[in-house]
Amino acid sequence: MKLYIAKTSPYARKVLALVQEKQAATLVEVVIIDPWSDPAELQAAVPSGKVPALVTDEGWCLGESWAIADYLDTVLPGRRLMPAAGPERWRSLRLSALAQGLLDAAFSAVVEGRRPAGERSPGWVTRQKAAIARTLPTLEAAAADLVAEDFGLGGLSVACALDYLDFRHGDLDWRAGHPGLAEWFAGVIGRPSLRATNPR
Repeated sequence: MKLYIAKTSPYARKVLALVQEKQAATLVEVVIIDPWSDPAELQAAVPSGKVPALVTDEGWCLGESWAIADYLDTVLPGRRLMPAAGPERWRSLRLSALAQGLLDAAFSAVVEGRRPAGERSPGWVTRQKAAIARTLPTLEAAAADLVAEDFGLGGLSVACALDYLDFRHGDLDWRAGHPGLAEWFAGVIGRPSLRATNPR
């Protein structure tokens, strides 16, 4: 399998960390690529031209981090990070969805800030930061679920999203007012899978 990533993409990091958690790095060829340069190789893999993108051993292509994570969690050896069914699956999906929303808002604010000065929308950035501010208390309330999940795909996704806030939005001080979430994060950020995929 061939996995296209950008080194600082938080979406790619989620997939890379999953591969690390499953101890299956030797089974996935990682190709570092710059999606902003519109590389033909990446666009041939996924029409969106976004990372991560996966080309399977069968030769078909898959985009979107949540879909790639689900696929790799199924086909790679190692423990399943997403339960197959039941309440544990819904809990992990809920955590994953909250993390995705947090990451989407954080990433969108960063991208908007990189547009030419005359094309930026301060209102859009404010809207994204408001979404971040609304999501953090919900994750704080779900801290017990994060602990109970034992670092499945939901927890992995939340950890990557929170570390992206540290990486790109250090001024937000997300730990303030979210002690349970901060304590959980401090306990998982040192995991080998997250150390190996640190974008800094």
